[in-house]
Amino acid sequence: MRLKDKIALVTGASRGIGYASCLALAREGATIVGTARSTKDLAELEKAVTAVGGKAKTFPGDVTKSADVASVVKQAIDAFGRVDILVNNAGIGGYRPFLDWTEEDYDRIMTTNAKSTWLFCKEVLPHMLKQGGGNIVNVSSVAGLQGYPNEGIYCMSKFAQVALSQSLDREFYQKNIKVSLVCPGGVETHFAIGDGRTYDGANMKGFSSAEDVAEAVVLAVLPRDRSRVVNVILRPMNEMT
Repeated sequence: MRLKDKIALVTGASRGIGYASCLALAREGATIVGTARSTKDLAELEKAVTAVGGKAKTFPGDVTKSADVASVVKQAIDAFGRVDILVNNAGIGGYRPFLDWTEEDYDRIMTTNAKSTWLFCKEVLPHMLKQGGGNIVNVSSVAGLQGYPNEGIYCMSKFAQVALSQSLDREFYQKNIKVSLVCPGGVETHFAIGDGRTYDGANMKGFSSAEDVAEAVVLAVLPRDRSRVVNVILRPMNEMT
């Protein structure tokens, strides 16, 4: 129970990497605060966390709306008095030729992936400064480390997360706030299904699992006095570097 008494706020918590991260953190003793848009899915998350011996509260909200983000963070602080771990996981993707993207696609992807990360960091950091430290994990992607064809806007959003993480790391690590990146390659989840990816796609069954990525999230936030995890990169065995 290496995270006993820690309070972990996870965005995009109801499915995929977020859901797996909640369970992995709970198994290490963390109390989970989960947020996503679906109240029904969040209720299922609470049951799943309880089933592994953990504790969870969930608060629905739209991660792209500043009022919703502020409300979720306030409810977490009101319930537990602190946020020790923030996992910015909420995100969407899409895969199609560059000239097929629309302005609406740009706004939707950039707001969900990049703006939401900024909003949650902005709301949580004052509390971490007040309490004397904390961990932030931004779940980006290998698409935030190099560009890929047919992923132009998605890559932009993930590069933005990388840049923000690097900036926050340098600004806050001396305040005992550790900012980490987790950058997976392809992961076998619902992500981008219907927007360029299908469940029966050639690569899907060889992708990493959500649980693989969740283990990296846990690694990033484990207590350590003399070091901080800056970036964890995961590559599925069927994917080239």
